[in-house]
Amino acid sequence: MPTSAVAASATGAPAALRYARVWNALGIGFVLLVIYLSLTPEPPDLDIPDASDIGHVVAYFWLMIWFAQIHRSAERRWLLAVAFGALGIVLELVQGMTGYRHFDYLDMARNFAGIAIGIALARSALQNTLYWFEGVLSRARSR
Repeated sequence: MPTSAVAASATGAPAALRYARVWNALGIGFVLLVIYLSLTPEPPDLDIPDASDIGHVVAYFWLMIWFAQIHRSAERRWLLAVAFGALGIVLELVQGMTGYRHFDYLDMARNFAGIAIGIALARSALQNTLYWFEGVLSRARSR
């Protein structure tokens, strides 16, 4: 992902994403998907060993890196990290109350690992993926 894909504003900060509302709406959809998958009585069986364990890391990484692309300030990113951490804790507590899912401290740790990976990689070129994608869309529309 080339970093030159990010347009800068007059202040030197990255320009706002053209489709920020769309990206936020998709992100909310991802959050709702995590909630659904966390609470459904029959989560999908991927037939992969330890898929649930890996899934916790991947899901919370995805939420963090997705929203970190839209909300670029350090303060916003840390606020998102706290919010996703709280979401993971609450979902684990609710799972323990369902009778068909179970509470697991290790799942909480996996959630936090995903968040940590996401916030760390949010400082890499991955933070520009949506900017890059918008550039691709813009070039495709101009043809």
